[in-house]
Amino acid sequence: MAALAAVPDAQTAAEYAATYLIKEPMYDSILTGAAWVQEPLNGHATRFYEAFGMAKPVFSRLCHELEDHCGLRNSKPLGLGEKVAFYLRICRTGDSHGDIRERFQRVPGTISTYVHTYLLDDHHTEHGIGFFSRHSI
Repeated sequence: MAALAAVPDAQTAAEYAATYLIKEPMYDSILTGAAWVQEPLNGHATRFYEAFGMAKPVFSRLCHELEDHCGLRNSKPLGLGEKVAFYLRICRTGDSHGDIRERFQRVPGTISTYVHTYLLDDHHTEHGIGFFSRHSI
């Protein structure tokens, strides 16, 4: 009888392991967000414009302006260009959170935290960098 009682427990344990312990990478594209931004940045000008809604020199200038005047910086998980590209991609295409997550190969929390806290919140940084909430691009 004890052996029969153990079968459901073994089945439950196997289901639990399959669901929560045996992980298959979800974000496994060969192009991470930084590489995906660099590819059009190093490629055809029209492709870059179609992806981000601005010319490459304007994108570079915007990144420098945000760094110099708004305190936006590279960080361990995200480079400055990738941070700006998140926001521009959302503005340009209306991509959903899931679309951005897939395109940039980032976990949901990274995107949510960055876009909402650093780009839209006027009270987060020393400079009040809700830059995109106060300025027109």
